[in-house]
Amino acid sequence: MPTYSGPVIDTHHHIWMRKDIPWLADPPIPRMYGEYFGLRRDYPAEEWINDVAPEGVTKSVHVTAMWGNPRALDETRWLQSVADRHGFPHGIVCQAEMTDPDLDAKLKAQKQFPNLRGVRHQLHWDSHPLRQPNPTPDFCNTPEFRRGFALLEKYGLHFELQVFASQAKYAVELIKAFPNVPMILLHSCMLTDRAPIMIEQWRAALTAMAAFPNVHVKLSGLGMFNQGITLPQARQVIRDSIQIFGVDRTIYGSNFPLEKLHASYADFFAVYRKVLSEYSEADQRKVFNDNAVKFYRL
Repeated sequence: MPTYSGPVIDTHHHIWMRKDIPWLADPPIPRMYGEYFGLRRDYPAEEWINDVAPEGVTKSVHVTAMWGNPRALDETRWLQSVADRHGFPHGIVCQAEMTDPDLDAKLKAQKQFPNLRGVRHQLHWDSHPLRQPNPTPDFCNTPEFRRGFALLEKYGLHFELQVFASQAKYAVELIKAFPNVPMILLHSCMLTDRAPIMIEQWRAALTAMAAFPNVHVKLSGLGMFNQGITLPQARQVIRDSIQIFGVDRTIYGSNFPLEKLHASYADFFAVYRKVLSEYSEADQRKVFNDNAVKFYRL
């Protein structure tokens, strides 16, 4: 099949000024994705556009860089101002804590910004101490979380679902309870270990969540737990995700600049182009562009 050369929408990236990002402040601490010295600087829109434009990226979705819940509205306000100046990002996913007692008012305030599309509340949790931002693996099924989550349908917002394979049964309970809330599974459910038993668990998790039509999968962050992206690893995640979710519910995203720790955008995207070249041109366009237009309303 021909290598894709059409328009690309990157649905998962970040820009920032370091002063606004608590997790980039001094001193650095251990993170689940390893050493991150190269991120501890400004990454403005101008650099982002310079990185992606040569690869045919024509639109993008910014997923919150986690300024912290008290400043979530400030982040969206800043991103909208950047979009008004530069065109990018075309869609914004804000930070929102589902257990926040003031969530209704905060989502109402977020909705004033025309590029807002959805929310992110990181839910991932496993036995590794660096992968536990929540108190329990089933935090999404607490009454406090569910009360906040119910507001997403009210405000017409989707949810960026970030879980590990071991949490699939809890994620499925959430998905079942909210069939009218569109969700997208981040980083293809974050395959952290390529041991056969872990790959089997990961595939089973994808299969369980793909059973619900309101869930899409995002091909992002493929090098996050591998200190860089490789063709064999990316090929397995991309092909398995497409096989399980179907090409109409699979969407491209990069996770830049986190992936920039190990590869330029050109080198990173070349791996995606190579793997997706095994599919028809029409299917490549769905993954790289058309599905994002529909899901993110771009």
